[in-house]
Amino acid sequence: MALSLWRILFSKKKTISDRDGSEQPDWSFLHPDLICLISRKLTDISDFVRFRLVCKRWRHAVQASDLAPQLPWIMDDHWGFNKGYLRFYSLLTNKTYTVNVDQYFYPDHRYILGSTYNYIPIYNWETRECSLFNPLTNEELSLPRAKSEECQICVPSDQSSRYVCVTNTPNGLDAFLYSCQLGDLKWTSIQPVSNLDIGGKLFLDSGFALYDEMFYANDWETGCTKVINLVTRTVLCVVPRPEPELGVPVCLVVSFGEILRVCQYHKYKTEKPYYFDIYRLELGKRDGNVVHPCWIKIDRIGNQFLFLHEDHGCAFRADDFPGFIGNSIYFLREKAVGKTEINRYDLKEGKIEVREVPIKLGRSWFVPSLCKQSSNYRS
Repeated sequence: MALSLWRILFSKKKTISDRDGSEQPDWSFLHPDLICLISRKLTDISDFVRFRLVCKRWRHAVQASDLAPQLPWIMDDHWGFNKGYLRFYSLLTNKTYTVNVDQYFYPDHRYILGSTYNYIPIYNWETRECSLFNPLTNEELSLPRAKSEECQICVPSDQSSRYVCVTNTPNGLDAFLYSCQLGDLKWTSIQPVSNLDIGGKLFLDSGFALYDEMFYANDWETGCTKVINLVTRTVLCVVPRPEPELGVPVCLVVSFGEILRVCQYHKYKTEKPYYFDIYRLELGKRDGNVVHPCWIKIDRIGNQFLFLHEDHGCAFRADDFPGFIGNSIYFLREKAVGKTEINRYDLKEGKIEVREVPIKLGRSWFVPSLCKQSSNYRS
């Protein structure tokens, strides 16, 4: 492998003259395959952007989609569209990034609806307009107007095209579920089909996930998980909550094709103040036998690690991120006024490691991306 890369590197011995007259290799003539290979080793998105700006040849060889997997950026708690900027903290680089958004948001009456993957969900409370915004590419994707002043937008963790909107009535007693695709002019109601009984019990702060055209959400009162097919608009099943879990923070996480239920327990004034239980969703058949939908408790996640924040999270492979450890759960904790900690929970040892961050972090995050979806709009 090393010999083949050496041959590729020096297959064209182009040189350029330096300021002192000495000859240096002309790196612009690297083989495109090698350029792409190097780019995928750049885990810092700012390094990746600078790498593509070296010359036209490098830019053509490396596409925005070649960006290495990224960890979430967490929004500064003191952000504000009226300030004309957003500030983020990168879990990967331990750096803060400031993005100017003045021309896109000020002075509109907009606010961020929560956390997501490659886009930030934006809502205008005056016009009920919904959109998805990528602060790195300045791309804004329009969604249909919300049906109510109180709403939340769910974005899929994969490349599926359906988005979900949950709205609440002003009295907070009723909730309604809708879905759409990019380019749709209105939201498609899910509730009237198959007598879907949401009845004010479906709240996204109880845990939710959107993956492969399926919506998973926990019932606020019972803890049961409703599995909804967004294409057929039917409830496939209702999965009972694990015993004895009740009344604890719960996250639903899409983990490389599987749905995990992560329960966080807090023990005050103890040596180990936090511990977690993880369950894997089991649907259909197992070992050739038909089984009822259920949650199976697991005690390890191998080379994966989970990031949890507020009501949902995401999964990553430790091999993709130097310094991060598999079989772990990373989560944020507000230690004191103006201070935030990143905690790593070791599933095997049951121990917690703590790292302080330089700014006060807020409740919203997104996974940075340089790709654009505007070309996927349907006419």
